[in-house]
Amino acid sequence: MNIAILTDSFPPMIDGVSRCALGYASALHEGNYGNCIVIAPEMPKVEYEYPFPIYTYKSLRLPYAEYRAGHPFTPRLIARLKALNIDILHVHSPFLSMTVARQLRRFLNIPIVFTQHTKWGFDIACAVSNKALRKMVEVYAYNNIDAADEVWAVSRGAGEYLRSQGYKGEFKVMPNGTDFPSCEPDSSLTLEINSRFDLPGDVPVFLFVGRMMWYKNIRLIIEALGILRRRSIDFRMLFVGEGDDLADIITLTEDEGLSDAVFFAGKVSNRELLRAYFSRCDLFVFPSVYDNAPLVIKEAAACSCPSVVVRGSSASEILEDGVSGFFADESAQSIADAVLDALSDRERLERVSEAAFEQVYVTWDKVIQESAARYEVVKAAFDRSYAGRAKPAKSYRKVSLL
Repeated sequence: MNIAILTDSFPPMIDGVSRCALGYASALHEGNYGNCIVIAPEMPKVEYEYPFPIYTYKSLRLPYAEYRAGHPFTPRLIARLKALNIDILHVHSPFLSMTVARQLRRFLNIPIVFTQHTKWGFDIACAVSNKALRKMVEVYAYNNIDAADEVWAVSRGAGEYLRSQGYKGEFKVMPNGTDFPSCEPDSSLTLEINSRFDLPGDVPVFLFVGRMMWYKNIRLIIEALGILRRRSIDFRMLFVGEGDDLADIITLTEDEGLSDAVFFAGKVSNRELLRAYFSRCDLFVFPSVYDNAPLVIKEAAACSCPSVVVRGSSASEILEDGVSGFFADESAQSIADAVLDALSDRERLERVSEAAFEQVYVTWDKVIQESAARYEVVKAAFDRSYAGRAKPAKSYRKVSLL
């Protein structure tokens, strides 16, 4: 089967959707499930070195983080894609990528699978201040989702989010995996982290990895750390990532008097170095309720680093409180209490760390087996729907945005 992965974000941009799109493409290619291509906006001065083709189109940076948008509807690109005999389109964004897929479906007569990842309503609210325009963008996104032949959700919470926003169709939960291997990272990378930051061997180290945005509940982390400091608890905290709110986050850290214990590593693109960060830390503190199925929870589990998450959040779906992770309410006090509870019994913390690895860690090669089988089901159902009646015209000359 020939599969096209369409995404609005792709490495070197770092977010959950880009990692997921890369994970699918890599696992499909390495598992010999067929030929795979990726279609994404062009990133300036980036030369891709992947074993599968990347088809890009001209794009401009949006006035929000690093996201880009463009106009891919050129006869040349459509002709190139048409010649590839694609069997199925797997889309990871309800915006431009889904619009591209709908156009390709008209020309190629193939089905669309859409995966719901994040609560992108937050992103729309951040990017579009005008309420009327924001509503138009939301309607555009949901019309795109409704047009998919099958909708997947990375977690039950991701699907329920769609329902809460008015989506009435069916969805199938298809979890993500991680590209992290189960082996220990290179010890030299751990030494590099220790030398860069003040990390005494007998002091617990906490970690956050993700976009440095307030809606990730980073304020609660810093306030919880302030509570630990006032209780005379010695600790170190590492933040890995970049984002529009980073400067304000650093300012809050300074205001809380935590500059000697909280360090900002910035963007870490090297996956082996990122593994070393996870492996070096005792707890992964991730109170975000924005994320629907954060890959970082499974990345932490791959390194036997248990997570502290908000009770009832999508991130908590794959964890069991006190068994494979630790739950807290969505408050600084509760997060501080959860961290103290985790540290209070070192033997239990070791058991939880082991359970996180055994129960939460899952690789892409395992995930892709179910996905590839489902592609076949979707394709067969789509083909049956055309039995006995004419298919749409395949002309690619008359192209218009939906």
